[in-house]
Amino acid sequence: MGASKAYVNRELRWLSFNERVLMASENESIPLMERLKFVGIFSSNLDEFYAVRVGSIHRALIDPEHHPLKGSGNLKTLLKEILHEVKRLNARTDAVTEHLFEELRKHRICMVDEQTLSDRQREFLDSFAAQKLRRNLFPILLDPNLAFPYLKHVTLYLAVHMYHSTQPSDFRYALVEVPNTMDRYVELPSRGGWHHIINLEDVIRLKLNEIFKALPYDRYDAYTIKITRDGEYDLTDEITRSLYEKLSTSIKQRSQGDPVRFVYDRDMPKHMLNYLMEKAQLKECRIIIAGGRYHNARDLLRFPKIEIPALYFEEQRPLKHHTLSDQFSLLDQIEKRDHLVTLPYHRYDTVIDLLREAALDRQVTSIKMTLYRVPENSSVINALRNAARNGKEVTLYLELQARFDEEINMQWTEILTRERHINLISGVEGMKVHSKLALITRTVGKKLKRVALVGTGNFNENTASQYSDHILLTANPKLTGEIDQLFLLLERGFADVKFKHLIVSPFHTRKRFISLIKAEMEQALAGKESGIVLKLNNLVDQQMIKHLVKAEASGVPITLMIRGICSLALHKDQKNLRGKALIDRYLEHTRVVKFHNGGKPLYFLGSADWMERNLDTRIEVMVPVYSKEIQEELEVFLTMHWEDTYSSFSLEQGSYNQRLQTGISGEKRAQQDLYRYYQSLLEVES
Repeated sequence: MGASKAYVNRELRWLSFNERVLMASENESIPLMERLKFVGIFSSNLDEFYAVRVGSIHRALIDPEHHPLKGSGNLKTLLKEILHEVKRLNARTDAVTEHLFEELRKHRICMVDEQTLSDRQREFLDSFAAQKLRRNLFPILLDPNLAFPYLKHVTLYLAVHMYHSTQPSDFRYALVEVPNTMDRYVELPSRGGWHHIINLEDVIRLKLNEIFKALPYDRYDAYTIKITRDGEYDLTDEITRSLYEKLSTSIKQRSQGDPVRFVYDRDMPKHMLNYLMEKAQLKECRIIIAGGRYHNARDLLRFPKIEIPALYFEEQRPLKHHTLSDQFSLLDQIEKRDHLVTLPYHRYDTVIDLLREAALDRQVTSIKMTLYRVPENSSVINALRNAARNGKEVTLYLELQARFDEEINMQWTEILTRERHINLISGVEGMKVHSKLALITRTVGKKLKRVALVGTGNFNENTASQYSDHILLTANPKLTGEIDQLFLLLERGFADVKFKHLIVSPFHTRKRFISLIKAEMEQALAGKESGIVLKLNNLVDQQMIKHLVKAEASGVPITLMIRGICSLALHKDQKNLRGKALIDRYLEHTRVVKFHNGGKPLYFLGSADWMERNLDTRIEVMVPVYSKEIQEELEVFLTMHWEDTYSSFSLEQGSYNQRLQTGISGEKRAQQDLYRYYQSLLEVES
């Protein structure tokens, strides 16, 4: 198969992934409020897509020499294809959102606007505006003789047209920022058993006459607008400044990035639109969309909770781990055997409890950890700070360049630099550390004993309840010794080091996986059983795709479970290649790779997707799973995902993005079946 036939552009395939998210919102078997959240996820994803991917295309078109974009073909043509696809998806989004709100009315949940309020509701909003809203509003009068105000990235504004009803030619324009420090939706006093909800911008519309009461106008028309800006930043080449200083400057530059998308209310008068386009310097913006009255559907993720259980997924409380006891030391239990924490089915408390135990254990001498995305109130960091205060030597690699989380990570950097006994490594320019690792060292007598944590996702308690991830807990010296070497490498500077067990980017992940693919090809060509299973977030790297295509042609059965971008086209003539994607209540984030290996399967889990950045320009770790019990657990995990039809979509060309749901009672649903599986293991152990 030719390379062009095997590979599909990553931007277009990303839009295909986001379409699957949108399709979840259209799935009538999913509870209504959860479907509304999927619309919010779709919109949030799209905002980031414009800021990052379309922003990259925008820069490449303006300055291709300094911002080349490899493998994307004709960029103007690509941009047209993106816009065409987004318009199609936006039309579906509008339709499904309208339908969902109609369905919510059947449950006595109703959206109202400033024109449909009762007297009681108006009184409530008078109080709400006086006590909460007014202090958060900063209206700006627009004056052609003054500089136009800067419009923030993905922030909603009301563009206000003020005029006399008897003399329309006497008018002024103004802008009112819809404050993102407040909830987007306001729940009103119920009436007749109904739940009434109003958008915050409609509350502002209701109060425009009060906001601008000092001006001599009696008509106020308001239209929402939103700008998406280029979300990338450039780190200056000035070598005398630290990465922290460069990032501080670059994040400010990001917030002032070029506009890549402008969305406005299609009912806005043309004279006002022309004024905004000119004064906000939007003439060069390549994507301009006439939208509806409301933007930022991403805020549906924070839609008010209504106490009607049928509108939401059935509660699945995280389970106690089936191989770990609360009655004994976690460190001792891990030293006896490996354990696999599978989130969100298992409690994340295991990680926090392990770190807290290490902070108090007299035999623990050091704790080392890598962190990528950190919440504002991190139990993990607090446990590490406590360990340092108890005299443990703590080494923490905190990645400053985690996209869109840089500021939080920098805030933590400022806090942690004041902590004694913490060796803080705050990022290395040009090389992101994306691996999820922790290493606890104990001195028992004259012996050093180590316990390691290797994860597929961030050590972040906020996302642990929303993402499907694995964390391997191991004291296997083959693994812990090499993890210790990796931490030494991070502390002392990068070098080409040898790892026998770990697969580490950027040193040899690509080479090792290609070698394993070729080994499966040799088995297939010799007429022996072979096979490859990939469960990843993204499969994009062209070289890896080329080797997979060759392996398939050699007779190697390949199973792909790719949640996000799959740039490998699965054609009908590829009899040994099958693929699907799964979208359900939890974000599939696990990376698990399996090779048949002549009947002695090799399993790897870790942080690396098969993308150029993960293979070549980041520190990533994939760890082999040596425990037979955990191998069996992973096999169940992979099988349940492959057998799922309830939440799955085809990745094969003839049925691409087709929902596989059958509607048959009791059909396979991986995330629900896995919860029951771990429940059953807990019952057996107890």
